[in-house]
Amino acid sequence: MSVGEYLLALGVLAIGCGVQSTLGIGAALVAGPTLMTIDSALLPGPMLVMAMIVNVRNAVGDRASTDVGAWKRAVLGSPLGLAAGIVVLALLEQGTLAIVVSSFVLGAVALQLVGLRPPGGAVSHYLAGAATAFSSTVAALPGPMFVIFHGHRDPGTVRGTMAAFMLVATPTILTVLALNGQFGLRHLTLAAVLCPGMFLGLGLGRVLRPLIKGHWFRVVILAVASSSAALVLVREIAF
Repeated sequence: MSVGEYLLALGVLAIGCGVQSTLGIGAALVAGPTLMTIDSALLPGPMLVMAMIVNVRNAVGDRASTDVGAWKRAVLGSPLGLAAGIVVLALLEQGTLAIVVSSFVLGAVALQLVGLRPPGGAVSHYLAGAATAFSSTVAALPGPMFVIFHGHRDPGTVRGTMAAFMLVATPTILTVLALNGQFGLRHLTLAAVLCPGMFLGLGLGRVLRPLIKGHWFRVVILAVASSSAALVLVREIAF
């Protein structure tokens, strides 16, 4: 990695982690494409590690707003989504599944924009966990599916609940990557070297959080969720 590439990586990480510390999602969407062109080893492991540190900030900073009941139910529902994702991946092509999941996310976002909301209650919390785990497994899209179920809620609730959920899910994902030989000492070293960008992002989030709230929070988080899905669609169809 050259000096120029390193500085570019720090810049996109600062923006991506700033978005995630503000919305609860978005680090990989913003920083991922550029990091992939610099060094493909930066995804998913190192990116997950840095995003997990941002999630620690959100889980602690928004702990008073976190919906603990929704978090517990999402965690309990996630193994079903993970298992379903593994089974479906064995039967269908990952590219096809990514297109289906992305299209579903775009459709669900469109319905929310016209005023419809997902059903509330405990069942929706289990579904949120299962759907998030499923979409993470088959399409690497954890955030958008979670937003479908919780994007209409208070910013602190979205950030805190999503962060608490991902703090449980991320170690599991990293363990699977390590067992598959996709996460090791080199990946940890890359994450450590690029951590300054992540910390800059935390500072950026501190500036952005008071500005993006209320109606604007919902607009921005739905835009980020739909952009994530659209990016996956373009990737699978065009490439």
